Amino acid sequence: MGQRLISTIIDKIMIAIFFVIIAFIFCAGAPGAELGHFVSQLGIEYKKIESEKTIHERNIEVNEWLKENGFSHRMSDDQDYEHYKTMKNVYDKHVWIFVVVNLIYYLFCELIFKASLGKKALKCRIRKVNGNDIDIRDVFTRTGILGALLLLAVALQITMNLNGYITSILFFAILDFTVFTKQHSLVDKYSDTIVSKLC
Repeated sequence: MGQRLISTIIDKIMIAIFFVIIAFIFCAGAPGAELGHFVSQLGIEYKKIESEKTIHERNIEVNEWLKENGFSHRMSDDQDYEHYKTMKNVYDKHVWIFVVVNLIYYLFCELIFKASLGKKALKCRIRKVNGNDIDIRDVFTRTGILGALLLLAVALQITMNLNGYITSILFFAILDFTVFTKQHSLVDKYSDTIVSKLC
């Protein structure tokens, strides 16, 4: 369990590094400004503001949200909703960048190394449950399962108005809780693969 946990931590650090690089590449405006905004908003719970409501009703909701989350500046009524949408769009964009970076990271690592960088660093490899090496189909199956779990986390965040910290904890709890009890993740379990030592 110790080595699997260490490999997971290494992978999360690598994903964080790649996420920052990609976020910088796709940022609009000053480099790092959008990323800084995203990080600063992780503890905030965005609520869905119905576009069908009147401008006045929307602005009341947005103003209440701004006050609840410590935004002291007050805009004119016709700017509040647009400002809120801009903030939320930046946040949502970075959530999807994080999802894509996760998928690409594991997809390419497992295609090239038959293991993530964290597992490779600890001399581990992903194999089929029968002991054979994984093939392209296994890699795409594993990536598909990971993608489904990431989409589940995003769906829970949207429907339950969860902030970024809670969503991340929930995602990793769902994905990795079996690592602590059975030495494999849900991706391993549902793709009929295992992680084994090379030596």
